[in-house]
Amino acid sequence: MTNVKNKGLLILGFCLALIFTACNKGGKTGLLIPDDAAMVLHVDLASLSSKLTWAEIKQTSWFTEALNQTTDSLGKQLLNDPETSGLDPKGSLVFFLKRTGSNGYVAFEGSLKDAAKFSKVIEEGGKGNIKIEKDGEYSFVKSPDNDNAVVYFNDKLFIAVIDASGVSKGFPGNRGSFGQSVEKYPLDSLKLLAKNTFQLKGSKLLDSDKRFADLIGDKADMHFWVNSGNLYNGLAGGIMAMMKFNALLDGAITAGKANFDNGKITANVKNFYGKEMTDLLKKNTGSTITDETISHLPEQDVLAAFSMSYAPSYIKDLIKLLGFDGIANAGLAQLGITIDDFTKANGGTQSFALTDVTVTGKPAAVTLDNGETIPYEKDDTKFDFVFGSSVGDKSSFQKLIDAFRKTIDKEMPVKDSALERIKNRLTDKWFALGGSDAEVDAFLSGGKKPAYAQPFTGHNMGGYVNLQKIFTTILANSKKDSTYKKNLEVSANFWKTITMYSDVKGGEAFSKVEINLADGNTNALKQLNKYIDQMYLAAPKKEFTNDWQADADTAAAVTTPVH
Repeated sequence: MTNVKNKGLLILGFCLALIFTACNKGGKTGLLIPDDAAMVLHVDLASLSSKLTWAEIKQTSWFTEALNQTTDSLGKQLLNDPETSGLDPKGSLVFFLKRTGSNGYVAFEGSLKDAAKFSKVIEEGGKGNIKIEKDGEYSFVKSPDNDNAVVYFNDKLFIAVIDASGVSKGFPGNRGSFGQSVEKYPLDSLKLLAKNTFQLKGSKLLDSDKRFADLIGDKADMHFWVNSGNLYNGLAGGIMAMMKFNALLDGAITAGKANFDNGKITANVKNFYGKEMTDLLKKNTGSTITDETISHLPEQDVLAAFSMSYAPSYIKDLIKLLGFDGIANAGLAQLGITIDDFTKANGGTQSFALTDVTVTGKPAAVTLDNGETIPYEKDDTKFDFVFGSSVGDKSSFQKLIDAFRKTIDKEMPVKDSALERIKNRLTDKWFALGGSDAEVDAFLSGGKKPAYAQPFTGHNMGGYVNLQKIFTTILANSKKDSTYKKNLEVSANFWKTITMYSDVKGGEAFSKVEINLADGNTNALKQLNKYIDQMYLAAPKKEFTNDWQADADTAAAVTTPVH
């Protein structure tokens, strides 16, 4: 049987080789991306290679093993020196996805340093199954296995276009019938799409949108762009088709950048919205998180925590915008409450903290049909947590609590032990529930200064995740013979925390995420390279097989790239 783990080493190696040797040219930004692309990923390879070189990747154990097991001469050549592929090692890498009706395709593009070498790699990698043909001023090859992909190139640039018409099947709300076949792009259409990408200019380029041009102009290791309207257009079905779901999608753009810095990975994200959502956000600008808000969170370090502050009217106005208010009120009426009750009860601030998770063995038994009783140990999981919501009107909040309790009693007549543990208490200012009375009382008392939550203040939302504590908690709750115990230990020593915050201003949202590593001095990309290698070494080993020639062929095909 083929060793899947080792088979992936070659493919990973060749993909990294391709990533570290590609770039492209286009309009204002030098990027050939259509203005209606649904998703875009741009990687600044010059920046990444200044932080992690191919020589450093070659020093890893997984790379050495992949190289030693490769019998294909072309494969060895490309792994040792990716520049022999003919790709330009200085520039950027671009991937984009575009949907057109029920169809879709992805494109992968970069610039060439030596087109002759690129052609040679394609032909040798194809083992005689790939033929380079001419189409006007361009050369092209198609996938040797099917007509789902083409690669077009000239002396300076290559563009790979791959059919992705089936991608919408996995999108939430897709209204296509179950089992319905998807009509894919024929080969001639893929060829036309590739040629059209070469010829994009002016307003047909995405960088004619100032927001995208500004994004790329803000230098970073990576940039990403998601146009939700273009990505999900026409996919809403079922109950979403009855709502004004497009109000959330039309004009919704997510633009962000990511950097690998010393000791951390940072991401800055900006969200734009269509007119209706923009107006709604402007109308419902909430207050920010204060020192008093975070003073209710536990003072000791936690597994995770968050706080957010918003205008209570936001939820009501959003439901109304989506055309869901009638259905929502009809459903809530069965509980004896309305949307207005919720809006009146809600003070607009919520906080949550998960401090610990413990798993203990609890004796249990199962009785068979013949009356025989078989004892076993059942895992009993206990969550130490607290959640609090500020109160706008106490009597309205009590009405919500009563409605919830009534529903629980009706739907769960047999009490669940986990639910029985949860305690709650309502005051004039706060409603709190948690894993114990002590946790609830501590939240309501306030007066604390948790260090991890200090970055939340002054923002509309703040979040914190202690990755190191999560891994050590998993280790503590794992069985002694856990197969992946070593991987958990490696991860616990590598990751540290995640801190994030978001703000809504002028109808736009701004967010920042910072992933901190245990080593705060070394560049994060260099650390990730070593971490991946440590995880590979720590993973359970399986028997190696001798079918590496087939693996090398597969990886070489990925490198060309025609799969």
